[in-house]
Amino acid sequence: MVKTKFSVTGFSYRYFGWLGNALSRVYSNKHIKLGEALEDAGLKIYPMAYFSLIGFLLILSVIATASIALFTGFIFLFLIPPSIIFFGYAVPKTMAYERAAKLDIEVPFAGTYISMMATGGLSPYTSLRKLKKCPLLPNISKAVKNMEVDVEVKGLDPVSSMEKSAQHLPSRDYKDLMLGYASTLRSGGDVIHYLLVRTETMFNDLAIKVRAFGERAALLMESFIAISILLTLSLTIIFMTSIAFESFWQSSFTTENFLLYTFFIVPGISILFIYLADSSQIHEPVNEWGSYKVFMATSPLFIFLVVTMFLPFAAPQFSLPFAQPFVDFIIFFRNALTLERGYEASIGLAFSLISGALPAVVANRYYSKRGKGIENDVTTFLRDLTETRKTGAPPEKCIENLAHKDYGRFSIHLKAASRQIRWGLPFKVIYETFRGKIRSWLALINIYLLVDAIEVGGGAPETLETLTNFSEKLSSLEKEKKAMLRPLLVMPYVGAGILLFSIIVFMGFMRYVLFSLARQAIPFAQFVNILLPPLILQVYLTGLVTGKISQGTISKGFEHAIILVTLAIALIPFTNLISMPFQWG
Repeated sequence: MVKTKFSVTGFSYRYFGWLGNALSRVYSNKHIKLGEALEDAGLKIYPMAYFSLIGFLLILSVIATASIALFTGFIFLFLIPPSIIFFGYAVPKTMAYERAAKLDIEVPFAGTYISMMATGGLSPYTSLRKLKKCPLLPNISKAVKNMEVDVEVKGLDPVSSMEKSAQHLPSRDYKDLMLGYASTLRSGGDVIHYLLVRTETMFNDLAIKVRAFGERAALLMESFIAISILLTLSLTIIFMTSIAFESFWQSSFTTENFLLYTFFIVPGISILFIYLADSSQIHEPVNEWGSYKVFMATSPLFIFLVVTMFLPFAAPQFSLPFAQPFVDFIIFFRNALTLERGYEASIGLAFSLISGALPAVVANRYYSKRGKGIENDVTTFLRDLTETRKTGAPPEKCIENLAHKDYGRFSIHLKAASRQIRWGLPFKVIYETFRGKIRSWLALINIYLLVDAIEVGGGAPETLETLTNFSEKLSSLEKEKKAMLRPLLVMPYVGAGILLFSIIVFMGFMRYVLFSLARQAIPFAQFVNILLPPLILQVYLTGLVTGKISQGTISKGFEHAIILVTLAIALIPFTNLISMPFQWG
């Protein structure tokens, strides 16, 4: 008897196919077309099986939420089952969109490669097959593997397989490139000219996307500052007023509501803007995950510091015995800043956040030094190599001659390549050595294209000219993007400063008003203990969002987060001095 492997999808399709059939009428109408989204997302699953899986999860969620709501009275839990239907639709659509976005970045480089190889005498299909094992273009590589299966196994001719591949991938640029090539070839047109023109058009479209992202990034940053900073400022002032005059009137904005907003809604808003920035950015196909791995590896340190430095002051009932040395340190630091009681929780949280993010910052700087910032140097080298190659010297001799010139950070790698050429090593080995030391995807893809151009066509001047032209276009795009996003770095620092300054000054003013007019003393330590830690957390999250929007990665945001939290702690004593006249009259 053959044992079959258990599958949740198979189980759902077998026992809940009737529900999947009902959902298919919702998901498969002419407007939603979820079956096509599954294929565009690269999910190899039968649509009816997917609909049945959603139906099974829907029934589970109804049973679970009904049981919990019955015992707890949380009626809002009944919103979960409808969300299952929504996420069943949204997940494939989002995956298809992300896949299309990644392909749109890779296709111009694939077009550059095909154009370059075509000037060396290779057909586009043969050129694509050489990209099958290219780790720098992972999505194109996967598409080429499927294309090769159609040719080698199913017997399709290469042109038909390229047309089929274009029909089943969500990238518009990829579809236009493949179908245009097939049409040009069948009509007897100039294939090389078409490839060059089409690739140049794709780079021009990429430039338009870069400029559009600069405008969207500015809008995102302004919206984030307006929503998170100004909304928090307004709600905090309302909360301070309501808690200070609670003996005169009862407000519906309680301490629990304030903590719910600051510790849950504010992080949710930050995550939303990080997602919006990520979905609108132009991503490199290969990312550096080293700093995130370091952050996750050191997260136990962050949790330990929160328990020992923040929790004893924010929730003394949960204080642990081994936390006493850390408590004494926070009190010592508070006294050094000449602050009164109540600021310990915010200082402890600040130390925890800074210590948790510091290893990630160090790791990001380490990985950034491994080749980041050499893109312009590589482009300059390619231009010099192209002009030197036009003199008739072989590529190997050109590289050896150029190794004596100064190309900034790229010089050390160029000299190592020159030595390897003198030793007689093949260019593939030289590239692998370069790849082990460089983390810049743009520099790596340029060197990869150069190595293949030399190996296939001997590095003909026409081929190198094609590569250099596109490399210069890409370098200009990168410079333009950095210039557009650099001014955005000012806004979060100004917003965070205004938030902290205004609230701390207003706290001093409220204490004076209550003491002089209402004739009642405010437990100021408790007041500060509630208000400031959420603001420190929000400043930290503002740094993460800043890094994501302005520089494209959260790993850059760790550095901004540390700077902002440090400035917040430094700003508290200074702002207290300014608020002294309000406190004492």
